[in-house]
Amino acid sequence: MLYLWVKVFHIVFMVSWMAGLFYLPRLFVYHAESLTTPEPGRSILGKQFSHMERRLYAIIMQPAMVLTWATGAGMLLLIPAYLRESWLWLKVFLIVLLTVYHLFCQQTIARFELGTVSRSGEWYRVFNEGPTVVLVLAAALVLFKGVIKLSALGVLLACTLLVIVVGFRAYAAFRRRRGEMVDSAQGAG
Repeated sequence: MLYLWVKVFHIVFMVSWMAGLFYLPRLFVYHAESLTTPEPGRSILGKQFSHMERRLYAIIMQPAMVLTWATGAGMLLLIPAYLRESWLWLKVFLIVLLTVYHLFCQQTIARFELGTVSRSGEWYRVFNEGPTVVLVLAAALVLFKGVIKLSALGVLLACTLLVIVVGFRAYAAFRRRRGEMVDSAQGAG
């Protein structure tokens, strides 16, 4: 019974961490795009985005990451036999990748505050999809445990990337059309 309670909290902390990993890079998109805004808007938006980024990272993401790792370790202490399972080690590798991503986000917050960010909002849109790919693969590993083959994970990865690329292209086309519509409406006025 204790294992199930630890697992419940592991899932809750993981969901909280993932929410932050999805939202923080979205803030980076808006923050990077705000850098092209004329003053005083650029300074006002920059301060607001930096404040939001710092608080999200410190209050939600950092504790959720630590507690995700802690409850995951707790589950392994309760069922150490999982340490012999190959799916678990692949999942741990994916979680290490998410942790590196998390730390890169921390560095990006600092770069925005120092004014040394040179990446575009478009770059951060692509960057924002990293946790999605890892989440899909990790969820498949956990749900299928030892039954899923690496080839099936490869197909899942390819399909996930395809959906992301198609989504990006569709959204880019939508933004272009919307921009053209705004430009033509302004020209008519």
